[in-house]
Amino acid sequence: GREIERRISLNLLSPHKTLTQSAVIAAVRAAVTLEPGTPERVAAVAAIRTATNSWVAKYRRDNSFSGKPSYGNTYSALNAVAGHINSFGPEASLPKKRLERVMKELDDADKLIGRGR
Repeated sequence: GREIERRISLNLLSPHKTLTQSAVIAAVRAAVTLEPGTPERVAAVAAIRTATNSWVAKYRRDNSFSGKPSYGNTYSALNAVAGHINSFGPEASLPKKRLERVMKELDDADKLIGRGR
């Protein structure tokens, strides 16, 4: 549990110890697809919860970043995942429709990041 949380936390940081949008997207994707009720999922959810809070706190007030479409898509997906975790706990899987929407938002954000948007 702790080892997985540590590895995910380390993978979320760039070489300059700055949380990147792509790293948060990758971590959320990985966490929501883990088997529900496993220690790995609980550790991954704890790591993404911390990463999400840090990422949002850092970029929400940065107008040059928060105005980008990729930010909006990422924020929407993170908010849906965080809301689900807060309501149902880290062990519960996302319902199929919510998972599909989250994955689409993350895919769209990745595409927009690739275009510099």
